[in-house]
Amino acid sequence: MSPKPEIRNIFAVVVTYHPDKELFDRIKLIRSQVDKVLIVDNNSSPDCIEMIRKISKDLDVNVIENKSNLGVAEALNQGFKLAQSYNKNYSWVLTLDQDSSCNSSLISDLSLAFESCPFKNEVGIIGTNYREKTTGRILHIKTQDQEDWEEVEHLPTSGCLTSLDVFCNIGEFRKDLFIDYVDTEYCMRARRNGYRVLISTKINMVHPLGYYRNSKLHNLLRGTPLITNYSPLRHYYWTRNGTRLIYENFWHDFKWSINEAYYLFFRRIITIILFEENKIVKIRSIGLGFWHALSSNLGKKS
Repeated sequence: MSPKPEIRNIFAVVVTYHPDKELFDRIKLIRSQVDKVLIVDNNSSPDCIEMIRKISKDLDVNVIENKSNLGVAEALNQGFKLAQSYNKNYSWVLTLDQDSSCNSSLISDLSLAFESCPFKNEVGIIGTNYREKTTGRILHIKTQDQEDWEEVEHLPTSGCLTSLDVFCNIGEFRKDLFIDYVDTEYCMRARRNGYRVLISTKINMVHPLGYYRNSKLHNLLRGTPLITNYSPLRHYYWTRNGTRLIYENFWHDFKWSINEAYYLFFRRIITIILFEENKIVKIRSIGLGFWHALSSNLGKKS
């Protein structure tokens, strides 16, 4: 069983790729809550690297500077392996996206969730509830009686504490997914190996989910003008990796597979057709992602 998460046994990993100028403030918010912070940069611009080096110096943060974009999964693997190298000093790894802004009570509430659940010896991942920056949407609406935690099936990587025992026992994050669904697949694998996934019901992070645009039609139909407007490349990775996980897990997790197929091939396509820009390019990207999933053409899109 992993010990209670606390400052001295937590190693934080922040993955960056062309981060904005607010990164310093976001790192500062988490620096005092953990023992060590590592930034893994995936070949950002020279200006960004200069900023990251200043953060490293001013806030006593370690940095890995990759010379190419290795993807989110491999950057996380680099961070977890470095945490392991400290000769069992760390029991938990906190993973954060570069644009996530944490409250000062993040770690204390994640620790409370761990302490409050009756199956501590089975907990592998503990995530935080958050508010989406643009829309104000809450990630997880409480459905049970527990005050401090609930058990869930999947969590986004940002704001999660993952036991190093999990990483040792189930292996690395999947590099062939590159980005998108990396977190979903890892939670699936953890649960299949007997670990349980918790979320702290307290809102301890503000996190942007992506690009939005105003749509008069969406406002008319749904009562809000904001609708997503992701790039064709993100639609490609979503479709490819989502389809691949459906293919691999259809009989292991039938309910999830059906729900995800509905999201990928109906709801998201309808959203693109009705509300998003560059519709034809995005639909083509979805088709290519589907084909690459079936033909096992994974990794970074060339």
